[in-house]
Amino acid sequence: MTKKILFRADGTAESGLGHLYRLFALVEIYKEQFDFVFLTKKSSVLSIIPRNYTLKIIPEEIDISEEPFWINKKFSHNEYIIISDGYQFTSTYQKTIKELGYFLIYIDDLAIEHMYADIVVNHSPNVNKKTFTSEPYTFFGLGADYAILRPSFLASAKQEKKPSNIDTAFVCYGGSDYFDFTFKTVQAILNIEKIKKINVVVGGAYSHKQIYEIANKIKKIEVHKNLNEKTLNNLMHKSNISFVSASTILYEVITVKMLTYTGFFVQNQIDFYNGIKTKEVFFGMEDLRNFNFDTLPNKIEALTKKEIGNQINNQKSIIDGEQKKRFLALL
Repeated sequence: MTKKILFRADGTAESGLGHLYRLFALVEIYKEQFDFVFLTKKSSVLSIIPRNYTLKIIPEEIDISEEPFWINKKFSHNEYIIISDGYQFTSTYQKTIKELGYFLIYIDDLAIEHMYADIVVNHSPNVNKKTFTSEPYTFFGLGADYAILRPSFLASAKQEKKPSNIDTAFVCYGGSDYFDFTFKTVQAILNIEKIKKINVVVGGAYSHKQIYEIANKIKKIEVHKNLNEKTLNNLMHKSNISFVSASTILYEVITVKMLTYTGFFVQNQIDFYNGIKTKEVFFGMEDLRNFNFDTLPNKIEALTKKEIGNQINNQKSIIDGEQKKRFLALL
């Protein structure tokens, strides 16, 4: 009997939405071969979860130590495997899930827990098996070969793209962008005369107002919220310079192949940023909380065609577009 999959993640304005979006990408990879249930807490931003998913809500009173037993009562280990993504799924959680008889895949960011999961995926480019401690049976899917990307971006990775003139910007710092780097970036690049269009993408947990106020006054700014995968991909293809956080969105713009500026602002992004920095596929802004966004116009005006071309050529070597085959092979 082919087992079903329990996808387990949470996402709020405070914690960010990245764990949810990564599992959405895995749903797209697995849904043709496996039935599935998406499992989350009521406190998650439920509005971004696709309506065609079979969605089950874990009661808020069930804490993380009780959760494995709640799952065991609702979903038999004989029928389901679990794919989890989130910092709350510690060694203790994983060990309990395994003792209850489940096959467990854990999507990891930090490489700090002892791994009891059967499969651990970490798509940061600088990790290897020696980075982790684990049980003898644990298998690892590591690096850009296991970049968690949705189908349209995997298709983009296989497409050729030549450098073009810089005239259209893409700005996205995640689903919540707590520090509003979005507004800071837009405010800065408005001073670049050759940028004629600024496409801003925000998520369901984005609550700042200034970007909407400025977009109402300046026609070349267009704000998009809660875009689906294909619309987001199309918007990236219409852009030729991006400003993004060092998270999955960075891998996505790399597949599209465009001039990119990126930085980090939370712990899990630092290793990812430093690992991929050596590939010379972006211009780094380091810690975005300390970055002087007013320097962006001069940095961009000083770019040469050679620098832009080299970056895009380097991007072509990072993602090969065969990630779906590798993830299917894991199961």
